[in-house]
Amino acid sequence: MKNLVFQYYIPYEMGDNDMGGVELPEWARAGVRSAQAYAKICGAEHVLDHDRYFEHIDPRLDSTKILFDDKWDEYDHILSIDLDMLIATRENIFDIDIGDVAMVHEVGVHDGAQGGWMRNVMDVPLYARGIIAYGKHLFGKEWMFPKSILYPNERFRYLNGGLQLWSREGRQKARKYFKSIDNYVLHTRYTEQMYINLQLSQSVFNVTELDTTWNRLPYQWRGKPDGKINHFFARQKFNMPQLEKTELSVWDNS
Repeated sequence: MKNLVFQYYIPYEMGDNDMGGVELPEWARAGVRSAQAYAKICGAEHVLDHDRYFEHIDPRLDSTKILFDDKWDEYDHILSIDLDMLIATRENIFDIDIGDVAMVHEVGVHDGAQGGWMRNVMDVPLYARGIIAYGKHLFGKEWMFPKSILYPNERFRYLNGGLQLWSREGRQKARKYFKSIDNYVLHTRYTEQMYINLQLSQSVFNVTELDTTWNRLPYQWRGKPDGKINHFFARQKFNMPQLEKTELSVWDNS
């Protein structure tokens, strides 16, 4: 089996430009080192990619290049992982039996402050860039996001795009069944996470849900980072360099 740990960095723009410019910021370097060490543990290759694929749209959508560009088909499985994540576990994620793709439902995303943001994004009309309205536009008026298998009490499944484990068959299926990314940008102007959730709602895809410890977010932590992989989104990422040589990250000092 030939497996890959994939990351990409494109400089932040507009309101987020303090996150990093042309040069890789220190928080991102910590994320790269963690992923490189984890790839070595798993016997996988590691790639940090800087090239644009969709040059005309939001660069964050370039994480989908591993789906649309068939040059990545040489790999049996690809773990796409954001740079703002530290990997604490030595458990080999590539040993997990998956379908087309494995991701983590974002537990608690429908509650509290994040729940208010979700409703403002999901439940507004199509003319206001509503994601559910756009899904019905694509897939029919009876369409709705599926429920989470692992967390059925949540309103609906919402997969966090920071960690995606794709099989070759799943990536090839995505090229066949994913709807136009340009049309998505035109109607919504959101990033890859909403796009992937919409596309994976189609019943043709076999989505394996990983438990929340594989992609643990700050609002889910019980006092401190407590996942196998912790996701330091927003400005939490500035804490990563101080944490990478602790139990929160595998690292290689050789």
